[in-house]
Amino acid sequence: MKAAPEAESSSSRARTNYGSEMQQDLHEKPSMHEPSAEHGGILDSVKQFVKLYHASRRPLPTETGDGSYIENDSHASIWDDLRSVGIKDANTVKDIVESQVSRLPVDDKTMLMERTIQLVAKLPSDSRVRDKLTHIFLTQLWDSLPHPPLSFVGDKYQYRAADGSNNNPTLPWLGAANTEYARSIEPASIRPARMPDPGLVFDSIFARNTFTPHPNKVSSIFFTWASLIIHDIFQTGHPNQEINKTSSYLDLSILYGDNQEDQDMMRTFEDGKIKPDSFSEERLQALPAACGVILVMLNRFHNYVVEQLAEINENGRFTKPDANISDPVKSREAWEKYDNDLFQTGRLVTCGLYMNITLYDYLRTIVNLNRTNSTWCLDPRATMENDKTPMGLGNQCSVEFNLAYRWHSTISQMDEKWSEEAYRKFVGKPGEEASLEDLKAGMRTFAGKMDKDPSKRTFADLERQADGTFRDEDLVGILTKAIEAVSGSFGARNVPKVLRSVEIMGMEQARKWNVGSLNEFRRFFDLQPYQTFEEINSDPEVADQLRHLYEHPDYVELYPGIVAEEPKDPMVPGVGIAPGYTVSRAVLSDAVALVRGDRFYTRDYNARNLTNWGYTESMYDMDTNQGCVFYKLALRAFPQWFKGDSIYVHYPMTVPSENQEIMRDLGREQDYSWDPPAYTPARTEIFDYANVRRILEDGSNFRVTWGEATAYVFGRQGWDFMLSGDSSLHSKQRETMAISLYRDQWHHDVKQFYTEITHQLLAEKSCRLGNVNQVDISRDVGNLAHVHFASNIFSLPLKSHQHPHGIFTEHQMYMIMAAIFTAIFFDVDPAKSLPLRHKAREAAEGLGKIVESNVRTISSWGFVSSLIDGVRTNKNSLSEYGVHMVRRLLDSGLDASEVTWSQILPTAIAMAPNQAQVFTQIIDYYLSDEGKQHLPAIHRLAQEDTPETDEKLLHYCMEGIRLNGIFGSYRESRTNLTVEDKNKTVQIEPGDIVF
Repeated sequence: MKAAPEAESSSSRARTNYGSEMQQDLHEKPSMHEPSAEHGGILDSVKQFVKLYHASRRPLPTETGDGSYIENDSHASIWDDLRSVGIKDANTVKDIVESQVSRLPVDDKTMLMERTIQLVAKLPSDSRVRDKLTHIFLTQLWDSLPHPPLSFVGDKYQYRAADGSNNNPTLPWLGAANTEYARSIEPASIRPARMPDPGLVFDSIFARNTFTPHPNKVSSIFFTWASLIIHDIFQTGHPNQEINKTSSYLDLSILYGDNQEDQDMMRTFEDGKIKPDSFSEERLQALPAACGVILVMLNRFHNYVVEQLAEINENGRFTKPDANISDPVKSREAWEKYDNDLFQTGRLVTCGLYMNITLYDYLRTIVNLNRTNSTWCLDPRATMENDKTPMGLGNQCSVEFNLAYRWHSTISQMDEKWSEEAYRKFVGKPGEEASLEDLKAGMRTFAGKMDKDPSKRTFADLERQADGTFRDEDLVGILTKAIEAVSGSFGARNVPKVLRSVEIMGMEQARKWNVGSLNEFRRFFDLQPYQTFEEINSDPEVADQLRHLYEHPDYVELYPGIVAEEPKDPMVPGVGIAPGYTVSRAVLSDAVALVRGDRFYTRDYNARNLTNWGYTESMYDMDTNQGCVFYKLALRAFPQWFKGDSIYVHYPMTVPSENQEIMRDLGREQDYSWDPPAYTPARTEIFDYANVRRILEDGSNFRVTWGEATAYVFGRQGWDFMLSGDSSLHSKQRETMAISLYRDQWHHDVKQFYTEITHQLLAEKSCRLGNVNQVDISRDVGNLAHVHFASNIFSLPLKSHQHPHGIFTEHQMYMIMAAIFTAIFFDVDPAKSLPLRHKAREAAEGLGKIVESNVRTISSWGFVSSLIDGVRTNKNSLSEYGVHMVRRLLDSGLDASEVTWSQILPTAIAMAPNQAQVFTQIIDYYLSDEGKQHLPAIHRLAQEDTPETDEKLLHYCMEGIRLNGIFGSYRESRTNLTVEDKNKTVQIEPGDIVF
């Protein structure tokens, strides 16, 4: 009997359910948002009556077998939703809509998330709006995190694996070496039972009878770079042709190796370096020599990078292990980690430059952006606003793109000749006479003779030197010829006959892979399939050959079709390398997939992984060449062979003669040197005081070297700057400046000014952290004090508390001065020379126009002049300078332009950054272990104010400069001179740069 209540019938449950519903309705509490309790009670009573009325009119439940009603989903009305919210909630709805539409980052200080929760909580339980807002909220929270995560911590995921695995941590095998090729398109059409003979296909639509130069004068270097990309991601296995033996990522496996064994053969296992002038990929030995040269350049860049990483040692990341570790196992492990961290990080940086060259030199040439001043580029790494386009998911190369990237039509005449000689060497007969079996036998023989150690191999008959490197002049010679060689044009009948057996092997390989047809490939990319052979190629002879070979356009095979396809005409911008129509579309999709799918170029491509320096070194700059960065690679590899502004390294993918026409049309011809590369001897360094003084005082035989740079930055009148030369004109300019600058109270006024400005800057820039007062003594005192000094001397437009209407802030003015100073006096890094000089000239023009306008105003006479003198006179110890200094220079006979560009600007620039640098070097010395013992004496002297203590402090400063200064001066020799310097004989010849 006790169990009876649990065994009641379904009908009684239904009745109980009805009763409970009614009771729930009867006891429902009024909403807190209703106008009044009395009014709410009336509404509730009406509502309950309506429910009871509908319940009484409802028919008996006959829809189900258990006698229960089938309840239909009901939702609250808009009226119910509105009754539940207030005016504040309406603002919340408005903010939610605006956030969804704009997709801008949310200002969480507005508490939008919390207000959304409040709004949703107020809405009725059966509200559609409540459900919708909940879904939006959940979607936003879900989308905030990747699912599954694609970036992990630890060396296993921080660095590239030798075989390319773990690029996608959840699918670690995706894109790894020695995995199967993917298939992009489904070969759905029925293939004819008998396909044309590959040799006949080659002879009829492939074979080159007459070389057709590229219509855009693209250089052989462009297709050399293409060859590196192709061999980086495609290596068909033998005999198993379904396997890709290299990774499907642009990870420079051609340089580093595509498995751990090959990678170990490339490494020295010391300081992160790889074996000099070597590369792992054996196949590239059989390609034109420029391929080997570029890989040597990448090799040198890697070794340069790891040297810099170790030298900088950012945040102690590459600190050498303690030499006193007693446990030999722990010591070995520590040194192995040190070497591996440098090697792997160096690889990330080198790959970063490789990718940026591919996107900003190579890809811009593909779409002809190199013929414009546009900075736009199709960079697949872009973060796409309001888009869920994935990135870093991995990549697997397909057999279709293996065929689509065979661009043999574009081989230059120079490389065609090289290939013919290589065939005679490896096969023993001319390439066009070699059979497929001849080719395979030659390849086996060639591979069998290949040394497993990359450092013992050579190419193009080059000889290694004692240190394992090749001679720069040999490498530069090969590179220069490739830059000057015009490549071939895409299209039918332009493949060198020497590659006949290679092409036959490619066609047979494609048939074994069962790849789709040309039209199926086009449909895959949503391109209209060809209906006639004339649509494939409008040349009647080519179309007729295709007709006889394939009978119907749908039967044209992918690879022969791509080769036979009519190339596009150049378009600026849009069509640069002028490929066939199908390849033009496919190659852009593949570029996006290759880059955007690679975790190391997207999610994990950042300064934390590459270091700040490495990230910057490999990065592009839109203000330089619209982002092109090949020059970084070339100038790091051959710093003594190319000028910093050489067109050969800044735009190598178009021949120089065509580049000159392009730059002339763009108004940039003057920005580059058009001279072929030539060797520049290393500087001659002189240290002994007597020798240094002798050279510096002999201006007739040892001229200053920065006159050209001064003229570049300041224009023609920069040549007239007093330090730009040693002529009588320059002597007169120095005399003019000295008369105007050095007044009777000069020393007193300068000392008084620096005392005042130092106290002022210390008061303004110091801050209290914990219990200690701190200041950045170099940035906020040393640099800025000299900026204030130069600005007061020459009436520069400095914005400060005293001059709130100035143009440039203290730090802006210092950066302008430092950039110009470095470009003129310390332009010693060829890889940074062009961007540095461009930025310096831009900064000088911006500052100079304002200064010249000021000088012209000061040069006016009468009432305006007196008014200016009264307003602009310095309110400090340099009151005799500023506008008065400018007027003295004008009184010397110089006009406003000459005063600005040959006197004020270059003098101020030579003054402030140099003094700021020396100040920091002095401070650095006296804070070092060696120098800090003198601080008590310096502090004591600083408390006194006598000529004697000033003299002693000056000597402390001079000694700090002598012991810790790095300033040097360059001179160009015009004579022969032999001196004894640091116990060795130094021979100086005309043209030598002496430091």
